[in-house]
Amino acid sequence: MTPICIFVYKRFNTTRQMLESLLRCPECAECELHVFMDAARSTDESDAVEKVRALFRDLEGFKSVHLHAADKNKGMARSVIEGVTYVMANNDSVIVLEDDLVVSSDFLTFMNDALQTYKERNDIWSISGYTPELQELESHDGQGVFLVPRAQCWGWATWRDRWETVDWEVSDYDVIARDVELQTIFNRGGDDLFRTLKMERRGRIESWAVRWAYAAAMQDKWTVNPMHSKVKNIGMIESTSHSGWHDSRHNVALHGNSTVLDPDVQPDDELVQAFKRHHDLGIISRIGYFMRLHNLGYNFIKRFKCSS
Repeated sequence: MTPICIFVYKRFNTTRQMLESLLRCPECAECELHVFMDAARSTDESDAVEKVRALFRDLEGFKSVHLHAADKNKGMARSVIEGVTYVMANNDSVIVLEDDLVVSSDFLTFMNDALQTYKERNDIWSISGYTPELQELESHDGQGVFLVPRAQCWGWATWRDRWETVDWEVSDYDVIARDVELQTIFNRGGDDLFRTLKMERRGRIESWAVRWAYAAAMQDKWTVNPMHSKVKNIGMIESTSHSGWHDSRHNVALHGNSTVLDPDVQPDDELVQAFKRHHDLGIISRIGYFMRLHNLGYNFIKRFKCSS
């Protein structure tokens, strides 16, 4: 079985729910679990961090449990990059969850089967457990899985040979920053992608996920998605690192039914376009990205309202 990596911080309620849902997967007893626990940013967070860490002490239900407790706060981006790299050093693949996700009872079945099925497909970058609810999927229900041009971060898996190709420094950023055609290619998975990468490169946010997605897009790779989501994000309504408000578009129902895996699945233009439209930004989100990119906050809005 593929090892599981969990990344946690200080959100006790969502972490507890995530762990409870994962333990409902019968494969847990055969899986090695690595828990990466970030440290508090300040003494005010120490109690919350310790409460989360206590969830994993003497944890049973897995083949083995390895706890990795940071001494200093790393932030999610550094934690994920270093943690996955550490586990990949001794494994060919990995399954990754964060502390605000709950999974279906067949999540591990799907992820392990998909990792095995698509391992030799050089055009496949990763496996996603999360799928948004798209109307266009209804007419493809018997298909099982479909391909999207966007590497995702809500319950995912990949292989070491893909992971090791990522340039986490994005050393060619100046190239895409000047090349509209490359930006269009990157934005096939949603027009938020290049905007997010721009914010990450300017230090407005810390995101490993957008760099992961960028590496996949520049290599023309695809991600395998189930027709019905195996993962649900329950942390959108709480304070998070990146979201400024709750986005109901990402609400999904979990499906625990077995999934047919077509080893020869190919991109479907209708579904690719539907997936892109789901992630494309509306006018309010575009304004929000612009303000964050240029470090414009409440005082800017106040001045704008007073002058209008």
